[in-house]
Amino acid sequence: MPYQTQSFAINEQSLHFIDQGQGPALFFIHGFLGDSQQWQAQIAELSQSHRCIAVDLWAHGQSSAMPSGTTSLVTITQHCLSLLTYLNIDQCAVIGNGTGGAIAAEMVIAQPKTVSKLVIANSFIGFEPQVNSAKYQSWVDKVAADKQCNDELATTITNMFFTDISESNEFAIKFKQTLMGLQEQQIAQLTLFAPLVFYKRDTLELVEQFTLPCLIIIGAQNKLRTPLEAYLMHDCISGSRQVQMSNAGHMGNQEQADEFTQLLTSFL
Repeated sequence: MPYQTQSFAINEQSLHFIDQGQGPALFFIHGFLGDSQQWQAQIAELSQSHRCIAVDLWAHGQSSAMPSGTTSLVTITQHCLSLLTYLNIDQCAVIGNGTGGAIAAEMVIAQPKTVSKLVIANSFIGFEPQVNSAKYQSWVDKVAADKQCNDELATTITNMFFTDISESNEFAIKFKQTLMGLQEQQIAQLTLFAPLVFYKRDTLELVEQFTLPCLIIIGAQNKLRTPLEAYLMHDCISGSRQVQMSNAGHMGNQEQADEFTQLLTSFL
């Protein structure tokens, strides 16, 4: 059962979020093409002892299009920090998957006292390799030109996010159906959001200032991010811990939910 979302207005645009449980705050950030509901398993477990906030990034889930003046993930980081202020949360642990990991790192850079612990899962906070950016941008351009995501491209994208896209994988099937069901207005919004992801800034040079506990998680079968990138971040972030999930891909928090949640529980 999906969690109910609430909304918070920024420049007259609605940013939706889940708010469940009581206790020390956890802030969950999904990646490109995800939404707040992907954290259901983690929220169900951790909300018994924590206050779990999970945001729908702009143009994703229930949230509106990006507000005017949104030019980078740095701007979106400020929006996330504004949400925490709105919720009267002075400090929290931040858990980001994919692009969410890059935003989580930006939150530490922008307001280090706000973030008590950091989890970067299936993410890379350096520059996106140019060959990747070009490939992903071509997919977005095709969807924008066709004003729909056809079955072939939806299958290709889903295969990158999940280790198994058979009928038995409910998460992969739902993800593909969501892609194929995108409406013209949603596609236009995602088309504007995508370059902020594909051409994000390199923050690896800035992480030497990190002084907080940091957990880096990578799925060994991830087709979007590599264990090498995880090791590179681990080398750059002093005192960080790096864990590889052997049977997980990019969406290990869904496909291997119990293992992912246990890693969070132990770290927190």
